[in-house]
Amino acid sequence: MIHARPTFWGTGYTKDEHLHRVSTRIRAEEVTEYLGEVKTEIWIKPRHLTNVKDGEYVDVLDDLEVIPELKKRPKVKVIAMSLVHKEYLEKELPNEITLIYHHHINFERARHIPNKELLGGMVGTPSKQIYKVVADIKKLFNFEPYFNYKNREDMIAYYKKIDYLVIWDFGKKDCYYRHPTKIMNAASFGIPTFAIPLDGYREVEGFYFPIEKIEDIDLTKITPEFCDKIYKEAEKYHISNTTKAYERLDDNIPDS
Repeated sequence: MIHARPTFWGTGYTKDEHLHRVSTRIRAEEVTEYLGEVKTEIWIKPRHLTNVKDGEYVDVLDDLEVIPELKKRPKVKVIAMSLVHKEYLEKELPNEITLIYHHHINFERARHIPNKELLGGMVGTPSKQIYKVVADIKKLFNFEPYFNYKNREDMIAYYKKIDYLVIWDFGKKDCYYRHPTKIMNAASFGIPTFAIPLDGYREVEGFYFPIEKIEDIDLTKITPEFCDKIYKEAEKYHISNTTKAYERLDDNIPDS
């Protein structure tokens, strides 16, 4: 069973409403809907380990507060979400670490059809900082962000609409819990991404365009060959492949 606090709709850094706890939707709701029952006990970002038994799994994600508790509970198993994340946790914890990637949203393997005039996009959590970036991008490009999606279907409709994605990040480049899911979401439609490079994107180096400033966005780099390349790479992150890791966890449950 996967234990997780539910997603909810509300405000955050701005007055604009948006979906919170998206990781719950990805790592719990969608996995369970796809696989049915998961026999292994998995806890998604628990506030504490009071209810977690030895031998069960904690999916850490970006939860910093649970790390000290896990150090005291070496028999609790831990799930990482990227190579960089796994390496960090292995240095910090004595616990057994298992890597399970985020799956992308394109279960149906739909392919994007380019617009005559390329349209760029951005997804994520709205903030005053990101609105400033969006305004600057709009001065140079045809651009339409999307921050108030509610479900996977909303996101699919949006990715079918845009021709490239921009990911902006204000944090440290070596932050261990950054992961390439947005890049693979776009790639699963054959849509390239321009992104500030982060250590957490190691798995997808060569499958997105690194930028340092808005002026680095070069739409001439978007070619049919590159779009085909990233579309094929995204198959690794299809839910049919990432969920095999959950099935392996279930296979290792000892008989009672």
